[in-house]
Amino acid sequence: MSEIYPGKRSFFKYASPETVLAVLRSRMVRYSSPLTFNDPFDLQSGLHFDFDIDALHVKILDKLEELAAASEEPLVDKNNHWGKVVIAVREKYPTHGFPRERWMQITAPVFAELVREIKSTQQGYQEYWWKTLLPGIRVFCVSEERDNLLMWAHYAKDHTGAVFEFLSLPDEDNPLSVAKPVVYVDQPPPFFTEIEWLDSILSMRKLDRDKLYKRYAYIKSRHWQYEREWRVWYPLIPAPDTLHEDLSIRPSEFSAIYIGCRAEPVFVDEVVSLACSLFPHVRIYRARKSETVYALEYTEI
Repeated sequence: MSEIYPGKRSFFKYASPETVLAVLRSRMVRYSSPLTFNDPFDLQSGLHFDFDIDALHVKILDKLEELAAASEEPLVDKNNHWGKVVIAVREKYPTHGFPRERWMQITAPVFAELVREIKSTQQGYQEYWWKTLLPGIRVFCVSEERDNLLMWAHYAKDHTGAVFEFLSLPDEDNPLSVAKPVVYVDQPPPFFTEIEWLDSILSMRKLDRDKLYKRYAYIKSRHWQYEREWRVWYPLIPAPDTLHEDLSIRPSEFSAIYIGCRAEPVFVDEVVSLACSLFPHVRIYRARKSETVYALEYTEI
């Protein structure tokens, strides 16, 4: 995934009345483990293969034959077993060609061991993923949109809460300045692709664990694309006691708050009081329903 950073811009965080007051009083926002997300598939869809492991043997032989006939010598690890096989195949190719049945017999025992190794590797990643990574990472999610009626209903408790406007400030290197957009897809990404496995098996390229994590970190089901979400990752917490971490809000990164059209008067008064006393520079708006379209309009308080 290419590195996309937001530059200086606004992001929005929808919150229930209880969360709004907690954020204002503590002057902190919560970064949470994906295990607390409302979407049980978000980073939790499992690490699956997008190919048949038992069919890899034929695919490996296809790749071997391709490397044997290649005009340029492939870059392989000469100390690796399969790297040695590639070299042997190339040495014999000019005089012996590539007898597939013979190579199928020769590599059958090695392939059987390889299947066990692949499954063991997957299990190891699975254990690390569920026992260490998911409980230990912290994510802060924001949206590009302030006016999404579905998000006002889902996350701002039926329009009774509010939306915070936070800023990405590259000059201050604040957390939101390194936020990245979520990519919405039809199917969860695989636990490495077939090509990545083949290159790894033939010692042409090592499996990149960091690439795997990034592949999962910013991907969600297309069902959620209306959220237009961006994410900030907080470093891995070793042996976490909880599934969240609270980080202080910089006054410079908090620019406005939009109070829902169904907010109770007592809640509105408390938000205004807290914001004015703790964040006097923040602009406060009250949402109301438009009379002509399905949209919200805002009046500054």
